[in-house]
Amino acid sequence: MSTSPFLGYTSTDTHEGLSWAMEGYVNDYGIARMGQALYRKTGEKRYREESQYFLDRARDYVHLFDAEAGFFQGRDAEGHWRVDSARYDPRVWGYDYTETNGWGYAFTAPQDSRGLANLYGGRRGLADKLDEYFATPETASPDHVGSYGGVIHEMTEARDVRMGMYGHSNQVAHHVIYMYDAAGEPWKAQAYVREALSRLYTGSEIGQGYHGDEDNGEQSGWYLFSALGFYPLVMGSGEYSIGSPLFKQVTVHLENGRDLVVRAPRNSAKNVYVQGVTVNGRPWTSTSLPHSLLAKGGVLDFRMGPKPSAWGTGKDAAPVSVTQDDKVPAPRADLLKGDGPLFDDTSATSATLTSADLPAKGGVRPVQYTLTSGADRTKAPAGWTLEGSTDGTTWHTLDHRSGETFAWDRQTRAFTIAAPRACTRYRLVLDGESTLAEVELLG
Repeated sequence: MSTSPFLGYTSTDTHEGLSWAMEGYVNDYGIARMGQALYRKTGEKRYREESQYFLDRARDYVHLFDAEAGFFQGRDAEGHWRVDSARYDPRVWGYDYTETNGWGYAFTAPQDSRGLANLYGGRRGLADKLDEYFATPETASPDHVGSYGGVIHEMTEARDVRMGMYGHSNQVAHHVIYMYDAAGEPWKAQAYVREALSRLYTGSEIGQGYHGDEDNGEQSGWYLFSALGFYPLVMGSGEYSIGSPLFKQVTVHLENGRDLVVRAPRNSAKNVYVQGVTVNGRPWTSTSLPHSLLAKGGVLDFRMGPKPSAWGTGKDAAPVSVTQDDKVPAPRADLLKGDGPLFDDTSATSATLTSADLPAKGGVRPVQYTLTSGADRTKAPAGWTLEGSTDGTTWHTLDHRSGETFAWDRQTRAFTIAAPRACTRYRLVLDGESTLAEVELLG
């Protein structure tokens, strides 16, 4: 944590750093959504600012995408890939990845599925990548054990699933099937969901029923949601992604006393494809279902059939995503490049100061900035002014704060510049002598 917030990723200095980073971006999205909810509830400015910061950070996964290799892989603090792109093999386990390989983390950006699709060339590119994932067999070969030194049980379990690289026993795989909704090919999600439900939960003897670890109820949770016909693909969004219901009718008794009835009267082992959906009698064309709607109770009707349909393939039918256009995500970057403990991309060092010239190059236009407290939070500033100038003589107040606190040591806090403007010089003037570990201008 001393460098990750400033680099935008967890470097190879951390064991299995890519896994820490990719899962962290999912967490950032959840924190952002919580901040939005707290702002709506309280109106406190801080929650809005911090939710903006974390929502942008949720797109930092792009820093770990090796476009030449076509996969996410680890990089060091200087930005070098752990493996040369030309020699990269996504079948190799370990190193950057926790109990999986490069294929296992090829789709770990459910919070920004459209941005991820753009990395692969668009929705068609994402669909092609998913097709390749399910077509590439996991062999559990000793040639691919990587840093583990021997074949581990996750490798053999993924092999035994016989669904390509999809290892249902492994947490990192659970959302992947539903990414077909984001790729504009939901019928493939429907087929794979039903295959997993029909093949991977069979048997009643000890050791059967679950294909792998039941960590924190992961296997049961996946089954229950998927059997109902929807799944929380984008954690924290308050929405579910539609798959293929397993039963002809299920009634869920909600804690508010109401019932949610899921009906699929033509459901069968052959009729696994969704032809249409209605919610309380009204047609539903999106693959995304709001929790707020289902929590009210009612009737969710699925019309099933034996062949894929065009349902859920519309332009606006995909799950919720941070990115809303067809561009590769470009999260904010630190505009400061200089020497000294305030600009060295680590909270392990600090400086005591009353003011600091901020080394921004050219006429940059920051929209947010961060301050990080040092090893003793009580020495962090309570008030300050961020100033900008175009000539080094006349200074304009860009942001002023007072009565601020840092809750813990080495805490990074984000602040929004209400009226951003391009300046050639920036400085931070504190209300008194204080200690900081890091300063960033984000734009």
